[in-house]
Amino acid sequence: MGGMNVEFINPFIAATLQALEVMAAVRPRRGKPFVKDGKVAKGDISGVIGLGGEATGSVAVSFPAEMAKRIYAGLVGQEATELDEDVRDAVGEIANMIAGGAKATLSKDGYNFRIAIPSIVVGQGHIIEHKGKGPCLVVPFELDGDTFWLEVSFETGKS
Repeated sequence: MGGMNVEFINPFIAATLQALEVMAAVRPRRGKPFVKDGKVAKGDISGVIGLGGEATGSVAVSFPAEMAKRIYAGLVGQEATELDEDVRDAVGEIANMIAGGAKATLSKDGYNFRIAIPSIVVGQGHIIEHKGKGPCLVVPFELDGDTFWLEVSFETGKS
């Protein structure tokens, strides 16, 4: 895979399932990972978190607008009409939980890294700049006929 071991993706996948279950009481189904081509996000709103230290890279979670609003509604119990500040915060919080959950798992294997503050990017066809030089793996997740995407670009200093 060149620079990124596939086992690194698993803690991020597990943390994504966990975050959505905890935050919005939903259980997405994971699709088949693929290597991302280019920088354009598939979703309308993405939470992106840089990873630094022993391992460098970044993780992003990208949602279609309707799904982001639905997850927000599941989280706070009230509808969102647009991708406002509150919905952005919720997406940032999910990104945070994904990075934090993966960090906890990977630190048990001796990989330690720091997590940056999430940045939120909104708009169709927005760009996600990943930190790592390695490939970016994308994992699609399906939820009630709709899809969101987890992107992980991750390199460790260890061989």
